[in-house]
Amino acid sequence: MTDKKWQKVINDCRKAGDLHKNLLKLAEVEYVNRYGHTPSEVDDDWWIDTLHYCTGDTFLEDIIKSAQQHKENADKHKLRNDR
Repeated sequence: MTDKKWQKVINDCRKAGDLHKNLLKLAEVEYVNRYGHTPSEVDDDWWIDTLHYCTGDTFLEDIIKSAQQHKENADKHKLRNDR
């Protein structure tokens, strides 16, 4: 690979990373709107793997199921701590 081609790959990686960060912000705003907390506040590994590391399942039904389970767990934990 020439230096010019390698530079293009590096530049394309940067552009893709910037796009990923912007899309992730939009997706996380919707997550907070729906569930009342950020994925990291409840350690939602499914979300983190799927959107931060691009390795998880991208089926919305599975993402919603995971988020709902984490919300329920967080709500139960909050209720126990409020007593």
